[in-house]
Amino acid sequence: MSKKLTFKRCRDLILGVVLLALGIFYTIYAQQIKTRPKLTPSYSSARIFPTLLGILLIILSVCLIIQGIRAFKSNEEEETKKLSRVDLLSIALTFAAMIVYIILLPRIGFILSTVIYLFAQITILAPSEKRNLLQFAIIAVVFTAITFVAFRIGLSQMLPRGPIEALLGF
Repeated sequence: MSKKLTFKRCRDLILGVVLLALGIFYTIYAQQIKTRPKLTPSYSSARIFPTLLGILLIILSVCLIIQGIRAFKSNEEEETKKLSRVDLLSIALTFAAMIVYIILLPRIGFILSTVIYLFAQITILAPSEKRNLLQFAIIAVVFTAITFVAFRIGLSQMLPRGPIEALLGF
């Protein structure tokens, strides 16, 4: 039995290769960011976060390539799989939440905007029968606090200030 070579069968593989090339390109250019080594320790320069994002993109791209190869080799026909309305709504709401986060971040600061975004994103992605809003709120607050402490105190990196950061003295 021969398999048809169609875009739908190869999309994960193609996307993985494109994202891998983008991740390598991004990481190389992230290493060229100029820093002032006398002011900050070597482990917390301006290149650390972009470099970590590039490495994460490369790792996820390799995972997507592996998933694409497995899907291509499998006998299951993925072409019959359609996106449901719930999936399309989740995608649209995710993009909307990202845009709102980008708009709010410089206005209300890192802590408040990140808690709101994480809570919204977890709620969007959770199955409706397993939604526990209190648990989602706790996860959003704890993750934001850990991230804030890691970047602001651990790596001495500035994050967008808002009313909560002003109250905390950061």
